[in-house]
Amino acid sequence: MHQAKYMRSIWLLSALLAASFSLKAQQDPQFTHNMFNHAFVNPGSYGLSDGITVTGIFREQWLGLKDENNYKVAPETFLLTADAPVRFLRGGVGIGIAQDKEAYTKNMLVKLGYSYHLNIGNAKIGIGVNANFNNKSIDKNKLNPVDENDPVLLGLSTDGVMISDMSAGIFLQKPRYYVALSSTQLFETEKAPGTADGVIFYKNRRHYYLTSGYDVVLPAFQGYVFTPSVFLKSDGNILQADINLMAKYNNKVWGGLTYRINDAVALLVGVAYKDIEIGYSYDIPTSRIAATGSHEIMARYRFKLEREKTRSGYRNTRYL
Repeated sequence: MHQAKYMRSIWLLSALLAASFSLKAQQDPQFTHNMFNHAFVNPGSYGLSDGITVTGIFREQWLGLKDENNYKVAPETFLLTADAPVRFLRGGVGIGIAQDKEAYTKNMLVKLGYSYHLNIGNAKIGIGVNANFNNKSIDKNKLNPVDENDPVLLGLSTDGVMISDMSAGIFLQKPRYYVALSSTQLFETEKAPGTADGVIFYKNRRHYYLTSGYDVVLPAFQGYVFTPSVFLKSDGNILQADINLMAKYNNKVWGGLTYRINDAVALLVGVAYKDIEIGYSYDIPTSRIAATGSHEIMARYRFKLEREKTRSGYRNTRYL
């Protein structure tokens, strides 16, 4: 009986990880508010908004999913990012912190980076890189093993293992549209967490992102801005594609739909007040992996910075 329970735990863990691999492009956290989340996947976006931007997202996926011991095993993710322009660096800086829990695993991720800015006509281009620090761990106390001396589990540290890597990206932004390309976990760093025979090891998988969006203003709908966008994520083997359509009214309220191919349909709503935006989304699964939906809450604060005004008129070289 104990062996059967242990096997069910292993099966559930394997199923969740397999589901995560297909739905989350292997390792990077999955979000529905991707159109508000450029800083986490593309360091080229740092500082392009001409203000200090702080974004937080909390996601509960497949709500209520538990194992036979009533342990919560559904994915749960929290994210916080901040970025700002820095004039004397001719670019912007950013930081991201994320915690991603799945079944009996937990990932803590910190990103620090810089983006160099170019102005070409009315277009802004950001070319950025960041350093990633990821602590990966497994809560082996929840596995209920038949053999406590199993060599696969003996060497696992409850503190996890730290893996370092890098990301890079380019972000082009114009008044009405944007196009961005980036890659995370470039070096595909791998590390064994001290197991006796190296049976278990962690390896980062390189991810590729392509995102784009365009603001459409229709004369028949005064005050409305419609924004179709796409979000593509791949690890070279599996492709995740989000097709989005958002409608915003007077920059105060919005609603939208997302279709994640072969996975889910999501509904999004949100409100804006001055420099604060709050959004909510609910994912309705279309695959057989999950029977329950996913909730996500987004909050963003943007503190605008005034640009230094350029003095006009003649300037003598003596005073340059």
